[in-house]
Amino acid sequence: MRESIQVQQIRCERCVNRMAQALAPLKGLREARVEMGTSSVVVEYDDDMREQLDGALTGAGFTIVERTALPA
Repeated sequence: MRESIQVQQIRCERCVNRMAQALAPLKGLREARVEMGTSSVVVEYDDDMREQLDGALTGAGFTIVERTALPA
């Protein structure tokens, strides 16, 4: 699955680093590109790990606002 996840709380490079650290240990995550300008992260991951991905984002203090499916 590939999607863009818009979140709240991305305001600076520290936020970008915090998100990268939260996502780095996830197995099955093939891509994670944080876009500070749009407060979003583009991710590509195994279909069965959405809950784990959401947990990592919210556990790092980010609030998920919107998800947009992207072509593979």
